[in-house]
Order: sequence, then C-alpha cells, then structure tokens
Amino acid sequence: MPHRGVLTESAELPSEGEGYKWLRRDDRHFGLPRFVHAIERAAAKVAQERPGGTLAIGDLSTRKGGQLLPHFSHRTGRDADLLLYMTTLDGAPVESPGFIAVGPDGLAWDDKCNRFLSFDVERTWLLVKALVEDPEARVQWIFANHNVEAILVQWARARGDSGNTIVRAMEVMAEPHPGGPHDDHVHVRTTCSPDELVAGCENTGPRRAWIDALDQAIDASPDWELVEAIFRPFGGAPPSPRVASTSNATALDAHAAKR
Repeated sequence: MPHRGVLTESAELPSEGEGYKWLRRDDRHFGLPRFVHAIERAAAKVAQERPGGTLAIGDLSTRKGGQLLPHFSHRTGRDADLLLYMTTLDGAPVESPGFIAVGPDGLAWDDKCNRFLSFDVERTWLLVKALVEDPEARVQWIFANHNVEAILVQWARARGDSGNTIVRAMEVMAEPHPGGPHDDHVHVRTTCSPDELVAGCENTGPRRAWIDALDQAIDASPDWELVEAIFRPFGGAPPSPRVASTSNATALDAHAAKR
C-alpha cells in the first residue's frame, strides 16, 4: 500500500526530459515503471502544447521503497509530487523556485527572489488533463488544495474542455486530511493494475469507474498469442513480432474507442 510497503520493481525518472526536471538531485525519483513513463508523457505533452514552461518534479519513492520522511506515503512507487507551474505577473514562464503556496487569488510569494508569481493555470491544467486521460497513469488521486482545484476546474470549463475529462479531474482532486494543504504542488497517486495486484500491490481508497471499464475491456479481449497458438499447425513458426504487436494495437484501439 502507499503508506505501508516496499517497491519491488522500480524505474527511475531521468533527472530531466522533455518539459520537466528534478527539483532536487537525490535518490527519490523511483516509481512503478508505467507510472514513471506516464509522468514523462504528461510533461512532454504540456511542453508540446504550451512550450516554455518546465515541470519541477519532487519526491516519488526510493529505489526499493519503504519509509520516506516526511511523507506518510511515497513508499511503493505509486506517489509523485509535481510542483505547480508558475509565471511572472506578466505571464512569462519561470523555473520553479520550489514549494510556494498559491492563494485563492492565484498569487504566490517567492521568498528566494522577493517577488510575487502567478499560478500558471493553463499549463497545470494541461498536466492534470494529460494524466487523467492517460490509461497507463491510472490516476486514483490528485491531492490538491481546494483553491487550486477550483481555479483549474474554472479554467477547464472556460476553455471548453471535455466534460468527461473535467468530471474525472474533479473526482480525483481532493485536499487530503491529514497531509497538509497541498497548495504548492499536486500529489498524484496511481492505482494498481491487474498485473501489479498479482505481484502484491494493494489498493486502498475508491475505485474509478473509467479505470474499471478499461480493465474489463482488456479482460474481455482475445488473447491473440493463445488464439494463434491454438490454430497454428504443430511445429509451425510463431508469428512475427510485427504481426503480434499489430493485433494488440488493434485491440487497444478498440478499447479506447469504447471508453
């Protein structure tokens, strides 16, 4: 579980990539491989849609997990602290100065440079949007202050984003108690995949309908390798990787269309 356990199979988020960089150079950037890749994809998507900003990455977990102070969770590679994007008051993107609290007016005081900064709502919403729409991210929670949530949802509605996406974001965003206000970052938690459950991952908290629907669609799909093996003549050659990957891609495309 996120608050009690270890990490048995981990991948390290590279120190920097398209649209992101570590906030601190330490050993706290390990997570479940698919979750790490989902964070990379989300940061890259924000950078492609709105170039100029850089996502600062806080703590994930250590290589083998376990207690990670001062966090209550971050023990099993399923949690990630992503700092809020910031701009100057004129709207120019700035590199994150660290964890600075955003008020209900969207302003934040930067102690390092003795200046006010503005919450970059557009880029932060694009990040949230990318995560809740990514089936591999399997977002269960995005812990965030209620003011941050309200600003993001208002922005998403004003720009006419998908109602399904906004509903998903509203469902997963919440201010944790206990856990602090989360007005200076978002804490993203991924839920276990079916394969991870078999390996010992334990879910806590609510289930998300769209994730359950995805899992059910995958469970209902044919096992293409098994089907091919059944119908292949004895001693026949296995299918080429290209054929197998094409079949799987077609199945996944069909699942996506059903969502």
